[in-house]
Amino acid sequence: MEKQDVINYLREYNGNVVRYQAGKKKTAIHFSKNYMMLMVISILLGRASILDGLAPFGIAFFITLISRDKKYYFLGLGVMAGIISGGTAGALKYAVVLFAASIIFSIAREKLQLKLLVLALMAAVTMFCSGLLYLQFTNYYTYDVFMLGFESVVVFVFVYIVSYAIPIILLKSNRKVLSNEELICIAISGAVAISGLSDVGMIGYSFKNIFGLLFTLIFAYNGGASIGAAVGITIGIITSMSTIGTPTIIGVYGFSGLLAGIFKDLGKIGSGIGIILGNVILTLYINGSTEIIIAYQEIIIALILFMLMPKALTAYMDKFVNSTASAIHLDRVYSDRVKRITYDQLREYADAFSELAATYGNILERNEIVEQGEVADIVDQVVNRVCNKCGMCRGCWQNNFYHTYNGVVDALGILETTGKLKDSKIPESLRKRCIKLSDLIQAIEDMYEIYKIHYGWQRKLFEGRQLVAEQFKGVSEIIGNLAKEVSSKYEFKTEIEDDLYVAFDKEGLAVAKVTALVKENGKLEVEIEKRPCFDRKQCDFKIKPVVSKIIGKEVVRKSNHCTGSDGKGKCTFSLVEAPKYRTISGVARVSKDNGNICGDNYAFIELENGKYLMALSDGMGTGERAARESGLSITLLEQLMEAGFDKDIAIKTINSILMLKSSDEMFATMDLSILDLYSGKVEFVKIGAASSFIKRASGDVEIVKSSSLPIGILNKIDIESFDKKIDNGDYVVMMSDGILDSDKIIEEKNHWVVKFLENTTSRNPQAIAEELLNKAYEKYGNKIEDDMTVVITKLW
Repeated sequence: MEKQDVINYLREYNGNVVRYQAGKKKTAIHFSKNYMMLMVISILLGRASILDGLAPFGIAFFITLISRDKKYYFLGLGVMAGIISGGTAGALKYAVVLFAASIIFSIAREKLQLKLLVLALMAAVTMFCSGLLYLQFTNYYTYDVFMLGFESVVVFVFVYIVSYAIPIILLKSNRKVLSNEELICIAISGAVAISGLSDVGMIGYSFKNIFGLLFTLIFAYNGGASIGAAVGITIGIITSMSTIGTPTIIGVYGFSGLLAGIFKDLGKIGSGIGIILGNVILTLYINGSTEIIIAYQEIIIALILFMLMPKALTAYMDKFVNSTASAIHLDRVYSDRVKRITYDQLREYADAFSELAATYGNILERNEIVEQGEVADIVDQVVNRVCNKCGMCRGCWQNNFYHTYNGVVDALGILETTGKLKDSKIPESLRKRCIKLSDLIQAIEDMYEIYKIHYGWQRKLFEGRQLVAEQFKGVSEIIGNLAKEVSSKYEFKTEIEDDLYVAFDKEGLAVAKVTALVKENGKLEVEIEKRPCFDRKQCDFKIKPVVSKIIGKEVVRKSNHCTGSDGKGKCTFSLVEAPKYRTISGVARVSKDNGNICGDNYAFIELENGKYLMALSDGMGTGERAARESGLSITLLEQLMEAGFDKDIAIKTINSILMLKSSDEMFATMDLSILDLYSGKVEFVKIGAASSFIKRASGDVEIVKSSSLPIGILNKIDIESFDKKIDNGDYVVMMSDGILDSDKIIEEKNHWVVKFLENTTSRNPQAIAEELLNKAYEKYGNKIEDDMTVVITKLW
């Protein structure tokens, strides 16, 4: 039997079957973009030297990489090429060190888990022992051993440094924010690599200075003054160590980086000006202008390269270097994810309540007391109650079934139409043949009454279901609006937050947290968290003026109620831009016959987003019952509107409750005026209410009226609304019908009020309301025939 070669297969996680050859591993080196970049860095670090002859940086870089993966062996050639091209003495010594490191760390990588401290110690020991072995074949001095020990210490330190920088260079991490230690390590690694450009230049200009300045500019522009100064000092130190000379270059780079970071708010040009100023100031201070420390031509070339850098690259660097911006960017990314998840969840809730509303709202309304399908059932019950015990049952219901059946049905129809079966209305087929006519009529009336009661309860049940449907619909809309609010895009104003922190500190106000943001409607909102003041109104008297001064606009507290402590020893409140307009209101009212209880009720309600609601309700009739009807309407309206319900849903809910609350009829008018204090727009909503009036600052008067029925009469009501634009000095005048009815001439009901408002000279809403009430009292003949209420609001 022949042997068959079986090819082993390994199933990967993606479900595909791939060929697997045991014992064979790929060893080919893929010279990727990252690998080529590492090769360039290894050459530069190999060229970098200190104390005019020591080149430990490339060694540390090579050891750090091969301790991770053997594919980086070829980087040793890059380090050696850099050492040779840099003209470093003792190149053979470094070749011995690289060779020894390749062997030692290939074994250590397989056998040990090299922690950073162990790796750095092993690298230092390898450098010292290999170098010492090389010295045995040369004529060396004690000084050489000392310098070898110094190189080993540098290798130890630089392994630590590049261990932080390499993961960022290789881009194998999803990191978006870097610590200060990582930034400094990247800066030192970059500075050392740039120092490898010593003695490399063109037409007399040093590449080391050009790229050192460019490196400083990049970090200063993205990281600010502190990062710019730190990177500048680092580059200056490395540069001064690579050439034995004056250390003034440290101060030049550090000071230039500081100024470049300070002027970064002016853009790239501002950072460039900072670099130039730093060089000019220190040149004049140190040399007096006799000798330029860094050539201006080199600065100009670095600036040109900096200006030509793509914006995408600058933004990418900013996310790493600018920790504040990175944190904000990361917060916004997570915030957007949370908002999206919350929005989807809220939309599901809103859709669920919408479906419930549709389910309850789709129940058919019963329009007849006795429906067609129930007639036969009523006839059967009447027959069982009266006719089955009658001796004429056979003659009526067998021999003359159709005449008898139609007679009972006709009697039922007459009863449904007239409400009572009189003798003259009884169908002739029953009156002539039935010997128990009175019992039959009584049974028909009893059955009809039962169905009538059943119909009444069915109507109540239907209205109750409609009310529930309206509530579900209202909840759905509230959740939907909340979802829109959650998904709204906010623009955070960090510069305003910084200014507020400084301003609060100057005023001696202890504030824990400040958040400034602009919502989609363009309104600025500042949220402040501080220790509670226990209702001493520090937010109004101390904090509000500071915020107004900083943002240049007047602000008001979002809620007039003190939130106190949140249970964690903190008080949180929001300040928003003050509306363009303010209001002042006045009210005057009197009850019929000057009694103690007035059937009219009113309310002034401050809503969210700068809305101001005036409401007036007139209960039907006068006295306690009318007051109860209007009071219930106003109370429910206030609670529903403050809870976030739309006005239409709120009014429909009140209508349903009035219809269901009692078996007695409960009616009330509803008159609303909703003022937008930012735009000056006012929306009038009238349901059975008397006319309203707008008195302009010019003296003109406009009438707003409707012809709808009061709430509590019909299950479905028509909500009429009218939009008007008012301005500074205009008045909105609302009144109950008791005021208008004071003039017995129907055509004059609105006219006399218009004349009064045109002729009044008062500018005080309270005074105008009292004058208008007195005028109506005079028209009644100095007696009060109905409850009267006047509500006036002035915009200013």
